[in-house]
Amino acid sequence: MTSRSTDSSASRRAGKERLTDDDVYDFALRVSYLSYLVTAKAQETTAANDDTKEKDRDRDLPHHSRISGAISNSFNSLGDLFKDPTREGQKSVKFPDKLFKVLDLRMQNIAMGKDAQFNDQYLRRVIAVFWGSLKATEKQSPRDAPSPWRQIKENRKIEELILFFVTTASQTLRKDPTLTGDDWKMELNSQIAHFVLILRECLRNVTHVPPEITSRLELYTVKLTENTAAVSSPKPSLQRNGGSEATIRMSRVGGNIEDMALVVTVGKLFKRSTQELQHDVDALKRFCSEDAAVVDLKTCLKNINSDMPFPGRRDDFESMEAYTLWRTQELAHLSQLILFMLQYNPNLAKSAPSDGTQQPMLQRPNSIRVDPDPDLSSQNGLILGNAAIDDDDIEAGNNFTYIPPNPKKFYKRLLELCVQDDLEAMINLPEDQEVSLGILSSKHLSLINECALRWRVTHSYRVTCFLDVVRYKYERDEVPIECLPEGLHLVEKAMQDLDIHKWPRVDVDYLSTIYGGLFNIFLGTLYEAFEDISKLTMAHIAPYIDILKTVRDSRLIDRYTADIEARLKDLADRVRIQAVHLYTDKNYELTMQSAGQIALPLLLLTDHLEKQARLLDKRFSEPILGQLDLVSLTLESQMPLFLTDLENARIDLLDASRGKTPSVPILDMFALFRRTRTLLSMHEAFCPSSPLHFDIAGFFEPYVLQWLLTTDMQTAQWVHTAITIDKFEPEGPEGHSSSIIDLFENLKSPVDFLLDLKWPDDHQEARFFTSLSKTAAKLIEEYSRRVEDLFMEEMFPRVVQEVQPVKQFGFIEKAKLTIAGEKKVEPFNFTSSSCVKLNNVDAARGLLDQMYAKIDVDRVTQVLATGTPPPPEKQDRQRFLFTVKVVQAEGLTSQDTSTAGKLDTFVTLSDEKGTRLAKTRTVYETVNPRWDETFDVSVQSPLWLMSSVRDRVLIGKHDTIGRGYLCLDPKRFGDYLTHDLWLDLDPGGRILLRVSMEGEKDDAQFYFGRAFRSLKRAEGDMIRVIIDKMGSTIRLYLSRSVLAALVKTSTIGYDYNKALAGMTGLYRNAIGADKADSVIPLPAKDKPNRRPEQLSDEQIEDAIAPLFDYFDANFQTLNSSLSTTTRQTVMNKVWKEVMATLEALLVPPMSDAPSDMSPLSEKEVDIVFKWLKFLKDYTYANGEGPVPLEQLQNQRYRDLLSIRLYYDWHTDDLMEECVRLLQHTLKEEPTVKKRAKSVYSQRNLGTIKERKRVKKQETQQGNSEMILRILRMRPGTKEFIAQQFAVASSASTQQEGRSRTSRAQDASLIPPVPPVPNFNR
Repeated sequence: MTSRSTDSSASRRAGKERLTDDDVYDFALRVSYLSYLVTAKAQETTAANDDTKEKDRDRDLPHHSRISGAISNSFNSLGDLFKDPTREGQKSVKFPDKLFKVLDLRMQNIAMGKDAQFNDQYLRRVIAVFWGSLKATEKQSPRDAPSPWRQIKENRKIEELILFFVTTASQTLRKDPTLTGDDWKMELNSQIAHFVLILRECLRNVTHVPPEITSRLELYTVKLTENTAAVSSPKPSLQRNGGSEATIRMSRVGGNIEDMALVVTVGKLFKRSTQELQHDVDALKRFCSEDAAVVDLKTCLKNINSDMPFPGRRDDFESMEAYTLWRTQELAHLSQLILFMLQYNPNLAKSAPSDGTQQPMLQRPNSIRVDPDPDLSSQNGLILGNAAIDDDDIEAGNNFTYIPPNPKKFYKRLLELCVQDDLEAMINLPEDQEVSLGILSSKHLSLINECALRWRVTHSYRVTCFLDVVRYKYERDEVPIECLPEGLHLVEKAMQDLDIHKWPRVDVDYLSTIYGGLFNIFLGTLYEAFEDISKLTMAHIAPYIDILKTVRDSRLIDRYTADIEARLKDLADRVRIQAVHLYTDKNYELTMQSAGQIALPLLLLTDHLEKQARLLDKRFSEPILGQLDLVSLTLESQMPLFLTDLENARIDLLDASRGKTPSVPILDMFALFRRTRTLLSMHEAFCPSSPLHFDIAGFFEPYVLQWLLTTDMQTAQWVHTAITIDKFEPEGPEGHSSSIIDLFENLKSPVDFLLDLKWPDDHQEARFFTSLSKTAAKLIEEYSRRVEDLFMEEMFPRVVQEVQPVKQFGFIEKAKLTIAGEKKVEPFNFTSSSCVKLNNVDAARGLLDQMYAKIDVDRVTQVLATGTPPPPEKQDRQRFLFTVKVVQAEGLTSQDTSTAGKLDTFVTLSDEKGTRLAKTRTVYETVNPRWDETFDVSVQSPLWLMSSVRDRVLIGKHDTIGRGYLCLDPKRFGDYLTHDLWLDLDPGGRILLRVSMEGEKDDAQFYFGRAFRSLKRAEGDMIRVIIDKMGSTIRLYLSRSVLAALVKTSTIGYDYNKALAGMTGLYRNAIGADKADSVIPLPAKDKPNRRPEQLSDEQIEDAIAPLFDYFDANFQTLNSSLSTTTRQTVMNKVWKEVMATLEALLVPPMSDAPSDMSPLSEKEVDIVFKWLKFLKDYTYANGEGPVPLEQLQNQRYRDLLSIRLYYDWHTDDLMEECVRLLQHTLKEEPTVKKRAKSVYSQRNLGTIKERKRVKKQETQQGNSEMILRILRMRPGTKEFIAQQFAVASSASTQQEGRSRTSRAQDASLIPPVPPVPNFNR
């Protein structure tokens, strides 16, 4: 190596030659040699002081006393020496976190005697106590008082760490018995010097140590050396006039490179042999000296004040604030380095700049202020720096000995070489040897830190350069990606310590360029990673993402926004392309696997797409870099392709799903709908800015309609199956059987199915539920009809002969039955099976109401009413629902004289073609029958009905008593009112039909109303049969014949109290009462009269004793088998039948013609009302019966009691009272007639209960009808009765006219009644 003087360095700076490794080697060797010059002398001085200390121990006490003053002064100056520089206004500088780990290992090795360099017994003991005390305070609870260790870890100030060592060492050495007197103080200075040296060596193994920390430790080393020298011998006087007396105690530096650690490191780094290295070091000695180092530092100070480019000037910074901060810190740092050099070798203050030779500098009096006293503080460095700038012999410029022409460029190359050398060494390590966590080794760290210190390389550039080198190595696959976070962390820490806006501009631009390069590199890496997104995981790209986020969050790449956006767009396009390829490949694979099938590949494809999207969402819950959402990009690319394939298969799917044996099951289509809907919802959630215009409701609507049609066709089978397997045995507390539960389970399944579909179109969903409601109504009507038929079979069992007669003698058997008296009344006993059927109807109402709420029928109807339906393909004519109630018939005549005027009649309703539409039950032995049965007839155009009254016979066809005709024309009943129509029968008599009409609508409320009405009518018909069965027995025992026999004869009375007590006990058992049965005594007023000519109560009771027996037998069955609601309804009807029977004994039925019925005598009337009282008490059973007293004493009961009031009135008084009550009734009636009860008023249990409540609140009018019935038995009242009927009819006609006017119905629009067609009879 040729010698390089400052002149030669200056000439190289002037040129722009290419940097070579030899150039880097030259200046690195210079800095390494300078480090040796400083470090070696300090160590030798310390060793010399140790020898002096050993000699001082052997001296006598007087000599020790002479140096005690010097020891005291040295010890007292430690507080000033390690004073926190921040208290003097300087910026707080923290040592790196990694120092704790390195220092911990070094302390353990020293305390255990494993460190050969520091094996002094005192030092090992002090280190053990010091480090043990620190570790002990580390384990204290956070709630305890703040510990020194916690404070040191938080502040990370080097002075606090040294002072804590001083405190621990003082306490330990003072207790040592081998150190007497002030010997421990001398040992303390030595231990502190050793500790500072340990800190310096530990910091060399830590990356990027702030230069201020290194400078302070160097200064502390010099101060401690002087303190040790002052203690070991009297303080020498410093001669300023030349000479070497000031350094007489310093050992001379040797020239062997084996003692030069950094020099050896440089030699190995640049592959120099020992001879070459020794030769180059010897050549450096001519111009590399401490004097030259001081001159370089002074030149830097001069350049700063002269605003020279190096080491920095105002133009290098963005703001004046940033420049001022850098200038202040740089001047202080340079001053500290100069102070360190001068205090280390005071003779340097006398030397002057040379021309490159190692000549002593010319003395300039008062040019430098030097104070060699041991108590010189760090503040003197600033004073020294300011004084040093005044050295006129130092010129500003680029003439340096140790600083290369382009320090940053040299530093970068040196760093590259160090990193490369460490990487090669790491590759050649044995497999079982532990690898360092850092990239740089400790020796190379020491080298680059020393070079950065001497070359004045800023900390911001150092961390940026390190990141750049690591990036460069990573690009060439020389280092793993795990090395990059270390460099990024150093940059982030540097930006935290000093705001990046206060960095030099060139460093900021340099870092921005590196960040931009890193961003491009890892965007490219992501591009390659997106080759197969199905196998991509976050763990695979997490390191790239972390680096990209760190770079992006720094905001240093904002200048490359356009380029970054373009690269991110390329990444998004990459994902889209890969998603398309994945979809195409998967679709082809599934199509090949499912050859010949249409729906299966689509089903499997939707399953694949959903799982893929969910997997990507799980792996990448957040968009990459906040912009690349893999789920969104994938769905955005794949969903349009899938929907296109689905649309292309529309016709094939429809064709394959129809027919008796469809190749595509309808359930597969619904599964396809659910998965498609899920994919569409996922697309909507992840891709809100890319909406898809696909009508999923319209695509799958045909399949729902087909499924609804199939469901509707299954209703008959459901009803048949449920009834077939039902044994009609009570199951549950309400006494219903299994069929109704099975039926509603079948009906519940499609309801749940539709709800689970979560159909996206509310209007279509409402139409679906409307169709299903229609199916439910159809199901309920069919079930009601079948159960009612079974019930009727039990009520009217067919007579089965044990031996079937021969066919030709069948008429003889019928004749025998007729002769034997077929119409003989026999009490009918009910069975629990019949009660269960009635309970099923009641249970169906509750279950149907639950379904009403589950479907939310009101909302469904509202949606249909407010939504915009699609235009119908064909406008169908509206249908109307007529409600025809067969009320009663009058004046029927029999064509058979053998029947003695008694008829067993029923009514049939037939259309024009002779098709039977309805049939009533049979009412026996009366010419004025009352059926009160209601039927529904749906019409689209005017329809003629033929009402046929027939007499039931055992042999041959039933006789026709008469026929009447009615035209059901929607235009004639457009007022929607109830019309009472009397039809004249041919050949005689008449029949009352009550007709009302309402529009038949296609909505859910209407269908549920029909279903509830079907159940109510079935229940009413069944209860009516029960009442008819019981009514025949009631009429048998509550008859005029029994009454006449009772008046004529006198018998032992029936034990009324016994019967009443039996009834009470019966109902107590039903309701679970545990109190004993009680006998209800007769009131005093009801006790039998003592007069023998009068009938006693016992005799009156005894006359109806069989009726009580009949009630006892059947009420027990009804009470134990019927549900609570049904039982109460039946008992109410029984009570009404009892009152009607008693009423029929007193007065004839209502009619406008006189009656041939004779009134009862007063005695007979008394008996009738006593029967009423006995039966009421029997039914009430002291409050334990099924009917409350309020219902027993209803309006009809009060009307019946009123008969007794009017029964003996004079005819004229009755007429006058009748007129008054009728006028009052007409005044109280509303002016407008109410509309008929519609289906909508019965659509659920809530509306049914509301209607009953309103009906119950209606005021009851006067009993003019009862007076008219009494007048029918009076002579000469025919005209009056006819007149009253005419007045009532006229009032009704006027009311109906007002109703039509209020509805703006033009009477001219009502068509005339068409002629009666020729019925097929």
